[in-house]
Amino acid sequence: MDLEKLVNQTVIHKSFGKGIIRSVDKKYLEVEFIEKGKVSRFLYPDCFYGFLTIEDSGLQLEIEAVVEDWKQDRGVIQKEKLRKQYEKNMRSIEARRLAAEEKRLKAAQRAMEHRFTYSSSSFNKKK
Repeated sequence: MDLEKLVNQTVIHKSFGKGIIRSVDKKYLEVEFIEKGKVSRFLYPDCFYGFLTIEDSGLQLEIEAVVEDWKQDRGVIQKEKLRKQYEKNMRSIEARRLAAEEKRLKAAQRAMEHRFTYSSSSFNKKK
């Protein structure tokens, strides 16, 4: 992708709002956020993974392809898969823990009912 195409393009940042790309090199973008009155520097293409979106839909598609390649290179996709698997495992562990706790509580409740029934019947026999 020709990075010079990005210069003077409008982007939207999650927190800072609208900005204009003022300069680009192989590693960084400089974005001017006029409403905030600041210029920020972002790592390229990292910044387009969850922080910046470019308004030009054609360029956005090109950037998404670059970001996908970057994610492959950085192992981001593998990390996301591992995170999802971890979350699934944690939900499963929590479900088993809750089931065991429920089973323990039901057993304790049955034991209490049994004791109450047994003690009530022995109390009635003594009279």
